[in-house]
Amino acid sequence: MNHLKNKKILITKSAEDCGAVFNTLISMGAEFIYFPTIKILPTYNSLDLSGLVSNSDHFDYIVFASSNSVEVFSRLVNEYKPDLTRTKVAAVGGTTAEACRSYGIYIHIIPEEFSARGLLKRFSEIDITDKKILIPGSSISNDELKNGLSALGASVVKLNIYDTVINDPEKLKNEIDTLNRIKPDLFVFTSPSSFNGFIKILNLDDYKNYFQDRIICAIGTTTEEAIRNYGITVNIVPGSFSLRGIAESIATFYSKTFNVV
Repeated sequence: MNHLKNKKILITKSAEDCGAVFNTLISMGAEFIYFPTIKILPTYNSLDLSGLVSNSDHFDYIVFASSNSVEVFSRLVNEYKPDLTRTKVAAVGGTTAEACRSYGIYIHIIPEEFSARGLLKRFSEIDITDKKILIPGSSISNDELKNGLSALGASVVKLNIYDTVINDPEKLKNEIDTLNRIKPDLFVFTSPSSFNGFIKILNLDDYKNYFQDRIICAIGTTTEEAIRNYGITVNIVPGSFSLRGIAESIATFYSKTFNVV
């Protein structure tokens, strides 16, 4: 029996971003609504990139905290061609690591726990005193990694290479029409920004009532906390903070609750 038959699942990613990750859930009967609530706008053209192309400012490590940072940084590398042959790469989690591999970036460090905290724990096991570390990312990303690595003795540069903005509702018109007719059984939010974007795109005022009696999945603890701050219950947080972790957690959730869901 298919535990997910006719279950409608909304995820705040595009179908292209998800690839084949959720094919197993689809084969179990799930119907996906792809609703990318945010988009990224590269901003690196206006940056001083001398630190990337100067041998004297060589970085010992580059830390990627999201797949978006990998994508935009890869464009930057192709354009400015910095010498990164001696630079090691750390990825915060599974989805980010997959993005690195898709761009041919070799990963030297990935934590057991896919989170900033997990990555800091991994770096605490390495002597990074006076090591130069670059963290390319979003203009709205927090400073947890930067502060944590600095506390371990590293010299850290946080480089804002893209902005995260709300997607154009006109580009989601068909999906919005669908949501006006039906309400998904399960919502998957892949970042705090994607959750905030969803609320704004749909102009939700009574969001607590909107999500009542629905299953909420957050990709990780940071997203979970952001959603809970709105007074909304989060039902699923995967052990592995990645799209594959989400797929596995949803399958497990419904297999355990099939008789009552």
